[in-house]
Amino acid sequence: MAEILLIGFIFIRDLPTFLQSLNDFSSKHNVKIQGFDARKIVDIDHLYLSIHRARESFSNSVNEAKDIGLEVLRFSSGQRKIDKSFSMGLIQGENRSVFVLFGDSEECVQKAENAFKAEFGLSDFPEISLEEKKPFLMKQFDITEDELQTVGEDRIKDLVLERVALVDVTR
Repeated sequence: MAEILLIGFIFIRDLPTFLQSLNDFSSKHNVKIQGFDARKIVDIDHLYLSIHRARESFSNSVNEAKDIGLEVLRFSSGQRKIDKSFSMGLIQGENRSVFVLFGDSEECVQKAENAFKAEFGLSDFPEISLEEKKPFLMKQFDITEDELQTVGEDRIKDLVLERVALVDVTR
């Protein structure tokens, strides 16, 4: 299975309608799509670790979700339960977003990437600094000020990745 990451700005007027259009697009292009709030993704390593863990859970038949995208969402959120992971997803209104497209082949995913950009009007946005992400990451991953002071502000990435790594450790 191949994947590609798309990062950009998108405005969602009506979230349920948008999610249905993503589902329709997925079916039409034979891909799975998962959207994320980019402010809650510490960096690219965060997503790649989540993708790795999700694939591993499917390989070992211990996945909680039936869909690879939702399983990646679950791991990226640092949550064991799927319903708690939706806080990582897209919101109605302005979204600095990351989309992961999964398909059976590189060719399939690349075709879907071009169609996705055209259909959904994904536009570029300046990179979000870690300082700007910090309040979102702290809330999402239950990182306290005391914890951050103990390990150092520069270790917030490590704290997030640790939480991703520990999902499902205690079953």
